[in-house]
Amino acid sequence: MYNDDERERPSWREIDKKKDRSRFVRDEKIAVQSKRQKSIVANYKHKLKEAFRNGKVAETIDKLEGDSPEKRERRENMQILRTSSDIKKFEAALRWYISQKPKIVEDEIINRALNFDNPDLSIAALEVLKSAENFKDIANLSNIREKLVLLSMTARVLKLKLLAKEIITISGE
Repeated sequence: MYNDDERERPSWREIDKKKDRSRFVRDEKIAVQSKRQKSIVANYKHKLKEAFRNGKVAETIDKLEGDSPEKRERRENMQILRTSSDIKKFEAALRWYISQKPKIVEDEIINRALNFDNPDLSIAALEVLKSAENFKDIANLSNIREKLVLLSMTARVLKLKLLAKEIITISGE
């Protein structure tokens, strides 16, 4: 009598080889780039390397991908928010930033927004922070936390004081 255990069974490697030889399986050939495509990619990479050396990555990417007035406005406002010491320019850029309703806020911008004596902008910045996805991460940073505690104790505007207290209690959970 014939026993199944005595029969020679193919290995998984042999089974896979048979599948690969099937006439229904297509050969996956590696796509060959044309010389023009290779030169475009090489040029793009070269320009990005130059941008990293010069410290102007965002501007270069915008130029390579196509610059628009919106991108220029964003780039200028973000530059002002990160570095400007001119209060009027900073306030205008902060109003623009708040109007964009970012999902993820930058801690540096919130930190700078809480530095001035304009309670309306501080309230608006805290409301943007409160609705951000990275709310707890930002609110629990020591420099932001200290400012929130100070605002909760010393703010003259009741709404700002209450908002600071609310953010402290929510982020502490």
